[in-house]
Amino acid sequence: MRVLKILCFVGAILISVSSARAFEKGRAGIGFFGSAHVPMFNFGKWYSISPKLGLSYNYVVNPKIIAEIEYHYSRMGGGDLAERRFRWSVDDNEHLSPQVSQKMSFNSIAANGIVHLRALGQGTTPYLTGGMGFFWYKNAVSGLIFPGQTGTTLDTGLSLSAYEDNWPALTAMLGAGVSIVTSERFLIDIRARYNIMLGELRPLEDWGLLKTFPLQAFDLMVGFKYFW
Repeated sequence: MRVLKILCFVGAILISVSSARAFEKGRAGIGFFGSAHVPMFNFGKWYSISPKLGLSYNYVVNPKIIAEIEYHYSRMGGGDLAERRFRWSVDDNEHLSPQVSQKMSFNSIAANGIVHLRALGQGTTPYLTGGMGFFWYKNAVSGLIFPGQTGTTLDTGLSLSAYEDNWPALTAMLGAGVSIVTSERFLIDIRARYNIMLGELRPLEDWGLLKTFPLQAFDLMVGFKYFW
């Protein structure tokens, strides 16, 4: 959230010192953005809202269309496996796995099209966007107590094998936003976007986590772009 506040502050400065002018066909530029990455549905049971940072290369196809190549990185937070309990059939009690560890991150690249609609006012134009790309994700889990053990006493040192899912996932993205042109070189970009990633997280049913496919997430983005 601190990143979003900084980007908003920079945008406010640009607005205060610039007058809005349209971009010309053939211009190119770079962009920087921060966003809140919100996992949805079963993915939201694994992790919580997390920051995402990225940059983009932009090309003005015509006054209404911008082609965008985007890279971003996100490290998911809020995993609660350490607080989830499994029921051991021997004593019919619920138990924690105190040594559990879970980590997930994304490195992603995508190609997007931005189609501007009718302007709301001078320099302020809503748009629709869509794109496709690959999200390379890594989800690592270790330290879960083996719930299928027998005996009279639960052995907390007997764990499931650690694993790591590390795969590229084809991803489609749809969204909408608003472009705020602050000068002939600067643009503020505010965007909401839905991501459908054709990847999966393996189930951990004893802990109430079912198979997650596809991964779905919602982004709230704020950024700025510089054109030359």
